[in-house]
Amino acid sequence: MSILHTINTSPFQTHALQQCLILLNEQDDILLIEDAVIAAQAKHPMFEQLNKLAEQGRLKVLAPDLEARSIKNIIGQTCSYSGFVALVAKHQSQMAW
Repeated sequence: MSILHTINTSPFQTHALQQCLILLNEQDDILLIEDAVIAAQAKHPMFEQLNKLAEQGRLKVLAPDLEARSIKNIIGQTCSYSGFVALVAKHQSQMAW
């Protein structure tokens, strides 16, 4: 069963991203939303793990949240709201962090 993990907090605020990465299965994807999009640009302890997920096509970053924070995405695939909906439809379950 695949899970879409949506993370909405900065890696500098909470341990949500770190905990998610521990529980992530091979068929799961991560979508960074809201303040979590900071993780797509800033260097932090989980950056290399996210970069590996990005290389596998398993890390997505919500474009409107990047734009709202004037952040440039340097890892992961940028997706729109319609891409978000497609990700939800692709996975059997969704876990919000």
